Amino acid sequence: MTSEAELNKLADRYPFDISEIEQLVRCHSTITDTKNADSFLTKIALSSPYSYFFLPGDEMRRRVEIAEDQILPSGFGSCLRAAMSVDLFVDCTNPNHPSLERFLEGVADCSQRGHKEALRIIWDCCSYSSGFEDKIESSTIIDLCYRLAFAADVIISPDADAKSIVAKLESEHDSACSALERSLAQAGEGGYVTKENFFNWAETMAPMISSTLSTFMYNLLFHGKWTKHRLNFVLFQHPKLDQHSDIFEGWHHPNLFALACTAPSLASEWHNLYSRQFHGSSMNRLQYSILGYNGPTLVVIETDQDHIIGGFFNTKWKKSHDYYGEANGFLFQLFPTLTLFNPTGEDKNFIHLQDGIGFGGTKNMPRLFIPASMEECNAGVMDKTFQSGNLLPVNCLEKFNIKSIEVWGTGGEEAITKGLASRAKQREITDSVIYQARVLKDKTPLVGDINLIDTNLYKHREEARGRSDFSVDEEHGGYRLERGQ
Repeated sequence: MTSEAELNKLADRYPFDISEIEQLVRCHSTITDTKNADSFLTKIALSSPYSYFFLPGDEMRRRVEIAEDQILPSGFGSCLRAAMSVDLFVDCTNPNHPSLERFLEGVADCSQRGHKEALRIIWDCCSYSSGFEDKIESSTIIDLCYRLAFAADVIISPDADAKSIVAKLESEHDSACSALERSLAQAGEGGYVTKENFFNWAETMAPMISSTLSTFMYNLLFHGKWTKHRLNFVLFQHPKLDQHSDIFEGWHHPNLFALACTAPSLASEWHNLYSRQFHGSSMNRLQYSILGYNGPTLVVIETDQDHIIGGFFNTKWKKSHDYYGEANGFLFQLFPTLTLFNPTGEDKNFIHLQDGIGFGGTKNMPRLFIPASMEECNAGVMDKTFQSGNLLPVNCLEKFNIKSIEVWGTGGEEAITKGLASRAKQREITDSVIYQARVLKDKTPLVGDINLIDTNLYKHREEARGRSDFSVDEEHGGYRLERGQ
């Protein structure tokens, strides 16, 4: 039994509050109970009182079993337990409970100790399943992260159809992982990577991939009830599109998973700002859809060769003769291989919006350029604003034509609401300027344009003068006809 004083000491030493420490102590007691035949993951999930309130009866057990038996790699629970080292002695300030301390260390490493510690747990899980090899296939790592993201959803979603999710995972698995696998494989040799390769790649190409594990553990332990202000990581959430996409066909579409691994603002809700299908193939329509929008924005292009490229930016869209923007975005190739081209800091030519749209490069030669015609676009290899590399595959020319182009407001409901409000305000200003330009306060120019003096409008009046039966009525400003008796 852990005393209140001991709980307070643990709360001081670990990144958890008292209520979380109490839950973790109960959890540790359950997993070390040798009489309990449940699996490691089931023990963790069922040790929390949240499991009985959140999903009554045996529903939580059923969901964990689905995750463990049908979604996660075989033996993952045992590998996770070993990676967390829950049964190993550690030198700690509480020698009376060494395995408890190790468990708390392991949980903190999975979620609350930052990006690198979570990556270490992911690596160790894959290493154990691969026979403790120093090099691991890139496909093994990406497969685990992809499955963790699915399992995290199944565990906490009361209305989730577990069977359909499993079916979707299996049907899209290969294409889901391909872009990420190829990207990670390029960091190593022959499809295998070292621990250092994996860490460096995740840092630059997929900084959110560690959150697949952190979110899974968060949901397993606390079922989505952890106080968010204490989270030292960003929850991994699959993008949820509010409109059909020609490029992204479903909320778990493979390319969406890859994008969600690249930036926190690409998770959660997406709002469609422009789509060629719904808004028309016109640069005017595209610009009208985005001008004034202020928030995280994804521009994604599918070429006529089925490659996917684009850019992610967090700035207010405006027309300008000069470049604008900040170093908070990147250009990318999404398919066939995920590659990010982050800002170099050498130049600040992020966005140029005039007749067309350009990113990076110069006015005369942007790195990525969509002209006003939206034909014969350009994707260059290098510039001073973004890191060098091929936006299109090596065997492609820099010129391409657009098959589909979409612009999405991202970052979640709050960010999207603010962005749309900014766009609405910009449209009000623009409409007001146009209206004022149409209203003429001085009518003199209008009279001059009509030129009443030289018109035939009153010609009959002059022709009537001099006739015996007509005379001008000067008093009443008209004519008078003198009829005979």
